[in-house]
Order: sequence, then structure tokens, then C-alpha cells
Amino acid sequence: MKLIRNTISVLVIALLGVSCTESSNDKGVQVTGKVENPIDGELVVLNEFTPEGLKPIDTIDVEKSGEFRFKVPVEYPSFFRLNFYNRQQLNLVLDGKEKEVEIMLEGDNPQGEVSIAGSRHTNYVKQLEGMMRDQQSDIQDLQQQAMEARTNSDQAAMERITEEYYDLMTVAQSDMKEYLWSITPSLAVIYGLESLPIDEHYTFYDSIAQKMQTDSALAQNFFVEDLIGKVQGAKKLAIGADAPEISLPNPDGEVITLSSLKGKYVLIDFWAAWCKPCRAENPNVVRVYNEYAGENFEILGVSLDRNKKDWVKAIEQDGLPWKHVSDLQYFNSEAAQTYQISAIPATYLIGPDGKILAKGLRGPSLEAKLKEIFG
Repeated sequence: MKLIRNTISVLVIALLGVSCTESSNDKGVQVTGKVENPIDGELVVLNEFTPEGLKPIDTIDVEKSGEFRFKVPVEYPSFFRLNFYNRQQLNLVLDGKEKEVEIMLEGDNPQGEVSIAGSRHTNYVKQLEGMMRDQQSDIQDLQQQAMEARTNSDQAAMERITEEYYDLMTVAQSDMKEYLWSITPSLAVIYGLESLPIDEHYTFYDSIAQKMQTDSALAQNFFVEDLIGKVQGAKKLAIGADAPEISLPNPDGEVITLSSLKGKYVLIDFWAAWCKPCRAENPNVVRVYNEYAGENFEILGVSLDRNKKDWVKAIEQDGLPWKHVSDLQYFNSEAAQTYQISAIPATYLIGPDGKILAKGLRGPSLEAKLKEIFG
């Protein structure tokens, strides 16, 4: 997925005809077009995205006029990439039902404009790109304001900017989900989902995956298979699911279990002494712990350290008064594997009934959630 998404960030993507009804002939999908400034003697290569990466499947002859014509063999919806002289590239998704696709490329990458006729899915992607550009522009504006507020030590402005950021993300993600649902099933959805963390939107991911599977041909694409597998893997860590057990030793060697804290609100805090963002976040966690420790609230710190001495020293230096456990196995920690931790700091908030209430709470979001719970 990252391979596709990295290309999308600088290129235009053509997602073509997933739900068309007519079929092309058995020889494949007819593609015609014209490229500006063709290079004589240089190759235009057609690649297909496979689970192993890009696989060259054909070379395209381009006339001196820049015109070209070729057919793409398609068994089921798949991603392809056209590489024009290593200066301009175009990703395609074909399902074998398109009548004819026409591509016009003007200028050189990345400034060159691309137009494609014969696919409403191209419009889906352009709409998604526009939504993401607008969101990114708004975020950059808030980041600039935040830099100025920090420089001026303006705490009131920082609080306002933080609130605006969360409001922006709430609206943007809501709009994205509404649009993605309206165009499902389509491979364009795979691109749009990248802006929605599955941990925060598991129910939506699950619904999208089910809807994608209603198209038997589309479900054969390995990106869709990957989506389905991702949803199945996240199910056990979804909001509302029973929190998996953690059973690890504390610095004194005593085994502490998550289940022993049942009946309390428990923040599982994955961190490490070597993690600078974790250490920077610790004062905020200490503050909220001191505020809510008497309200049936506990923290279970799970360290991904390798060295016990460093781990214990960091606990003392940062003044972390809650319970701590670790098997000193870095990201191979049993708990990290169980909770699918790939980056830290990372948090899970568990309810008194042992079910997952929230994920990824830090700073203002953690404080807001605890305030919501305890008043």
C-alpha cells in the first residue's frame, strides 16, 4: 500500500471502470493517448503492481508525434503503472470491462497535466486528492500559528489552536468517510482509507471491507485482500473488544497482570527510556495521573526497553508513580506484539469491565477523555 500511496502523493492516479457493465475483448483493455515531448529511442514501460512490488509486463511504442496505442491484459481489477521515460508516470486501475481509455500527458513530471477519458473513478481520486490538499493546507496554517504561539509563549493561543485542530480533523474525517462510503466498492477507496487510522475507525473499515467483498472480481485484488486481512487482524483490538491480557514482571521481578486491575479505568502506556517523544510526554501523563489517581484510575506502563538499568533510571528521573512492567524485549515484547505496537508512545484506555475504550490518547486528547469520564 505504501508503494501506491507514495506515488499518489506526487502523481495523478487513474482508477478506471470498476463497476462498468460492458466487457472489452479477450485481448485486454485498449489504451490510447499522446505524450508531449516524446523521446526517440527511450522506452515507455507498463508495470503491474504485485505483492512482490512492481513487475514490468510490456514496453510501449510511441510515435514521433507522441501518440501511442496498446492493450493491457486484465483478469480482474488491478493496479498498473505507465513509466514515460522515467520523467512522468501514471498509475492505472483496470478491471477488464473498459471500452477504451484515452490518456493525454502534457509537460514533464511533476508539473505536467494529465487528462483521462473513460473513467468516473478518475474523478473519485481527484476528489479525494482535493479533499486531502485542502485538509493539509488548513493543517499547515495551524502549524504556522502554533509556531508563532510557542515563540510568544502564548498558552491561550496554543489551547485555541489545539481545539481548532481537533475540530478540523473531526470534520475532515467525517467528510472523508461519507465520500468513501458513497463510492464503495472501488479501488479508489484504498487510497482514501490511508487518511483514516484503522485504530480510530475500525467499524468503518469493517463496513468498507464487507462492501468491497460484494464485488467478487474486486476482492481478488491483493490490495483488497490486504485490507480484509488488516480488518480481521484489528478486530481483536477494536474499540469495545476485550483487552488482551498483559502479564509481565515489574522492576522487582513481580509479575503484574492487566486483569488484576479490572474494576478500574486503566491507561496502558507503551513507552521506553530511549524514546524522546515518550519522555517529553511523561510530564503530561504525570499531571493527569495526579489529578485522577483518586478516581478509580490507574496507569500500567509497558516499557519497550532492552536495558533494565536505563528503564529504572528513566522511571526515577521522570517521577512516574504508577505500575511498570517490561520483558526488556524492545518491539519484540510479548505485550507489544499482542497490541500490535509499531511506534511509541502508544496508549490504550481500558474500562472497568476490561474492554477497550479508546486508543492513541495523548496530551489534550487524554485529558479530554478523562474529563469526560470523571467530570
